[in-house]
Amino acid sequence: MKQEKFKGFPLRAFYALHMLARRLGLGSNAEKALAMPVAQRKAMRPPGFLTYPLPADVSQERITIQGRSEPITLKKYLPSRLNPDQPRVYFIHGGGWIHGGLETLDHLCANLSRDAGCTVVSVEYRLAPETPFPGALEDCDDALDWIASDPSLGPLPTAGIAVVGESAGGNLAAALCVLRARRGNSPIRHQTLIYPALDATLASPSISSIDQPGLERHNMLRVLEAYRGKAELTDPLLSPMFAENLPDQPPALILTADIDPLRDDGARYARKLADAGVPTRYVNYPGMPHGFFFIPRICSAAAEGRAEIVKALAALARP
Repeated sequence: MKQEKFKGFPLRAFYALHMLARRLGLGSNAEKALAMPVAQRKAMRPPGFLTYPLPADVSQERITIQGRSEPITLKKYLPSRLNPDQPRVYFIHGGGWIHGGLETLDHLCANLSRDAGCTVVSVEYRLAPETPFPGALEDCDDALDWIASDPSLGPLPTAGIAVVGESAGGNLAAALCVLRARRGNSPIRHQTLIYPALDATLASPSISSIDQPGLERHNMLRVLEAYRGKAELTDPLLSPMFAENLPDQPPALILTADIDPLRDDGARYARKLADAGVPTRYVNYPGMPHGFFFIPRICSAAAEGRAEIVKALAALARP
């Protein structure tokens, strides 16, 4: 991967340091991550100097609900000016199913709440390898029931629920849509998938042609091994690319990064949804790596992507 492909000097410098660390054997990889205590992996978040302060006019509250297996922690974001016509946003964080928690993309959730004037609820699902598939998806499913019906959130807006997932969270968001479409009467009215992982067979061409530190093929295989449990790689709840009920999926916004091994997962899924008659908008961001939403200070595309999500939410609110 040539550094000049990155868009902007700060981003090129940032990734030059990553590449140097990898050559020195100091970079992160799946084995190092899996050796960390789960509490440390849950605490994953971007450095503060690469994000922006949280908006002061958005309140935050942690909530614990009972899931089918154990308690689940959620985080609610409420703007000072709530638009009751906006959908309720359900956010699912990334981290390769082995990392991440409620603070992983705290700044994205809070800014979405402010910009869209909507309630955002984020879920802290159980991580692999301690809890393999389908544990994380079960937690996301249980949290969806609470978000759709708990009276503490007020009446469910007519626009319903919009699920937003980032990376592995994009996988879980898409799988949740597949699962709920099987059951029928889903409260999900829209899905936003941010550089999602959608094909556990790793068949997308970009996975073999793009080299990004931490997302090398051997690292992806190790993470999938930790997460998949006994599932077949083509199980649609592990690999939504193989879903049998694509025409029943909610409208989608799919955002990808051009210098990302997972880029073609998003592009392929967008085509499959559109071919199945699902209203789908696909946006690819040139010069951006996987994870660019984590570092908005040096990636202007993070703000552009957030604006795309806000626009999609506003369209749901219109009669």
